Amino acid sequence: MDYVDTPSSWKMISLDEVCELRKEAIHPNKYPDLPYVGLEHIDSSNSILKRSGSSFEVNSSKSKFHSGDILYGKLRPYLDKSVLVDFDGMCSTDILVLKTKESIVPQFLVNIIHTSQFINYAVNSSKGLNHPRTSWSSISAFKFLLPPLPEQRAIARALRAVQAARETRLREIALERERKAALMEHLFTHGTRGEPTKRTEIGEMPESWEVVKFGKVIISSAFGPRFSSNYYDPDGSVATLRTTDLDNEGNINYSTMPLAKLELDGFKQHLLKSNDFLITRSGTCGIAAIFEAFEKPVLPGAFIIRFRLSNEINPLFLKYYVNSQQGRNRILQLAGGAVQKNLSGTSLRTFQIPLPLLVDQDAIVRSLIACDSKIAALDHEAHLHDKLFRAMLEELMTGRLRVGALATPSS
Repeated sequence: MDYVDTPSSWKMISLDEVCELRKEAIHPNKYPDLPYVGLEHIDSSNSILKRSGSSFEVNSSKSKFHSGDILYGKLRPYLDKSVLVDFDGMCSTDILVLKTKESIVPQFLVNIIHTSQFINYAVNSSKGLNHPRTSWSSISAFKFLLPPLPEQRAIARALRAVQAARETRLREIALERERKAALMEHLFTHGTRGEPTKRTEIGEMPESWEVVKFGKVIISSAFGPRFSSNYYDPDGSVATLRTTDLDNEGNINYSTMPLAKLELDGFKQHLLKSNDFLITRSGTCGIAAIFEAFEKPVLPGAFIIRFRLSNEINPLFLKYYVNSQQGRNRILQLAGGAVQKNLSGTSLRTFQIPLPLLVDQDAIVRSLIACDSKIAALDHEAHLHDKLFRAMLEELMTGRLRVGALATPSS
């Protein structure tokens, strides 16, 4: 760590001076009521444990932990998995259980473990090519500055306040997503005008709506072209859109699209245009997206089908319907393949969709865009809180940023 102008009251110590490895092996069969924590339950870069499993899920020997212990994932240490627990339980043997001593505040120590300096140290000490692991004998020698207990508590409180604000935003995002899902179900069943509904082959919907095949609103379609990954080049002039550049709600991450060096003459008919309607046909199939303008020409990948739609349907209305729970369940029924699901252009043309008047489509789209805007704003706030936490973490743990005013003897 870079310790410029280190406070005189801070002392350089090693990890094994302030904590020890807890070595309690237990078998799940003998402790059926204990919760179980595996690496899959620990979120990267977060000291708060949000979920756990049951001892019924595992059958081999595990490590026992107690309330107040720190769980540290030694497998792939670059994933930065470490939490402070407030209950007794058992955990995977790929997790080290650290018991703190009286000279350090547990919440302060778990923050130390999340610093970039510790992560780099652990990564450099790991062994194994495919499954790199570090060990207690390696990380126990890590050295860092330890402030007096009152300042440790003040630092832990300051960081916890930022974390709590971020967690609040994440909970609000989860609730807003639930609200959006419920709203989608209501809108695609009852519309926006409160008119009577009717039963159709694809479910209940307003009386004025039609049920049509997707092919009725298609002007043209094309599969994304195939080309070798050897053409990928950071200096390429063409961006390529892959299924992995889409999330489950059909949002495109334009920043992750790789560039390729390709001669456009052979691919002009495949280049995407603004408002092109896209559906993933393999991998996570059945996800709908709308392409927007981009600074470079963009080619869809081979597992994406591009559609151009008639003016009787709002592309965003169709995207919301396909990505709704109702639409997703129905479109996946068209997918073939026992293991790897795959949608064909022919089967998609037979997919039945609701078709309200354009004015009703637009009203539904406005309502759902409002939900998306709120989710995006909350997500941006959570991202800013995360950036603030990371910046404060690095500064507070080195003494470059002080919270001395908060570190009173009564704390």
